[in-house]
Amino acid sequence: MNFKRVILSPGYSAFNGVLPPEEFKKFAAVAAETGFTHVDLGCSMLERSRHQLTNNGIWCKDYDFYPEYTAVFPGFFKFHVPEKLTPYLPADTAKRNLESMHVRAEILQSLGLKGSFLGGEPQFLPEKAFEDHPEWRGARSDYAGRSQIAYFSPCVDQPEILELYSEAANVICDAASCIEYVHLLTGDSGNGICWGELYTGSNGPEFCRHISAEQRVSTFCGVLADAMKKHGHEEPMAVLHRSPPWGRSIPVRKAAGSPGGTIYSVRGCQDKPVCFEDPVTILEEIAKADGFDNMIINLEAPELQMQKGGICPQIIKSALEEKPRGTVDIAARVKAAVANTMPEADAEAVTDGFFLLSQALRDYQSTLSCNFFYGNMSERWLTRPLLVCIPPMESEETAYYRNHIFSVNGEKAFRDYLDFHGGRWKRFGSTVEEGSYSAFICANIIEKLSRAIALFGAESDMGWRTRALRVLVKNLRHLLIFTGLHDGLRKNGTTSRPAVQEIMRAEVDNCSEMITILEKGPANVIHLAETKEQENTFRFGPDLADQLRLKQKQMFAHWHDLDDILLGKRPPIE
Repeated sequence: MNFKRVILSPGYSAFNGVLPPEEFKKFAAVAAETGFTHVDLGCSMLERSRHQLTNNGIWCKDYDFYPEYTAVFPGFFKFHVPEKLTPYLPADTAKRNLESMHVRAEILQSLGLKGSFLGGEPQFLPEKAFEDHPEWRGARSDYAGRSQIAYFSPCVDQPEILELYSEAANVICDAASCIEYVHLLTGDSGNGICWGELYTGSNGPEFCRHISAEQRVSTFCGVLADAMKKHGHEEPMAVLHRSPPWGRSIPVRKAAGSPGGTIYSVRGCQDKPVCFEDPVTILEEIAKADGFDNMIINLEAPELQMQKGGICPQIIKSALEEKPRGTVDIAARVKAAVANTMPEADAEAVTDGFFLLSQALRDYQSTLSCNFFYGNMSERWLTRPLLVCIPPMESEETAYYRNHIFSVNGEKAFRDYLDFHGGRWKRFGSTVEEGSYSAFICANIIEKLSRAIALFGAESDMGWRTRALRVLVKNLRHLLIFTGLHDGLRKNGTTSRPAVQEIMRAEVDNCSEMITILEKGPANVIHLAETKEQENTFRFGPDLADQLRLKQKQMFAHWHDLDDILLGKRPPIE
């Protein structure tokens, strides 16, 4: 297969934690051997950007979770803060991020690799910046259904703002001269360009309304490309793109005016928070990228998926050398890679396991219309106890999980288990009927995962990882069923006691399975924050097993709540 660029994206460090230089060097060396031409350096950011968060990222009343998205995206001013922005942005943090990038850039250069910068722009600035410089205010770039206040990005049609981006881009390219490709999300997650596609509708200042979208984007991308050209890159590429459906492989839809060739983004069914390999999906999606100029491959657990002698490097290298041609060819490649990398295993059985895994996760994505395993995390579905009488949001009982639930509607949303980043999702659980259907689909997915586990071996590496995925699907299924029963109790004052107790007991046992996985399985089955202070809405804390035990304890303590309601000993729930 012939691509101008084959770019490895190892995921944002704010999700998975930044890899130490020695680990970065190991996986970058494997990437070079595999056939990648570029490795992303946005992952050099040391942690999420707390300055963009309410109360420096520490939960408090009226905490606004929307900027949690923006805080994990690399941006130019997170690696260099021009002097005019120093009253509003933390220059010391940016300096540390830049030093981290420089170290990793030198590693890439020593391996003959080029760098890329994957992030989001223009990111919103603090309101104080616009109070002091009203002419800087550009488009409103938040999502009205998810944010507590309005956030605004700087107007890149203002010459002064373009100069700030030019300065930051040049400083970044001086520190990482191997950067030859810049790819920026806009119109989502707190990034927005004036008069572009925005959740709040196309908007911006009158100052630039007459400027065409193509000219605006072309000028902005040209400023970024100029910085790369100064370091000898003859045809650097800088693009803005509008968000594709998360979690899926898809051709990148560039913003009008973005120069350069076509781009295909490959993403296996891998998603946060579980780390696992999915070679079948990767091969299928690389085949779809044939004919595109550039390809990005997202592997969010590089310390697992890009190990020397591992299965992923072997199958990706084979795909880059020759396009995968259908199911039989893909099966043969996976089986050969399994035989080479796991000589002690039954290659045919493991290959069958990988196919079942891929099928199960595609069902999860397409049939449920749910791309995110991270819902188990960002809504803390995994650690929230299933209770008939849900304690108030600010009660002591809820503190261990409440602080990290992405909640935008306060108490109302907090008391609805299926509220997912602002509401119940259609085709997933917006009604009892949809929830019942989704629970049925989950049962089918669980059956496929169970068969895969038997083929992998329950205590093999992939067996542990697939067991963790099964826990998350079971958790979702239990949540869907419990919420349907809970809705009936709220509306009609009655429900099935045996059904409620059955599903509560199933979730208690499901928690025990995850505790076993965490304490007896491989150390990196789930990406956990290194310290309790680093736990956030997109990362579980290091005490996840203890949180699951606390969940079980609370469920046992409240097991009698339903009986008390049905017997009239306590008032009906609202």
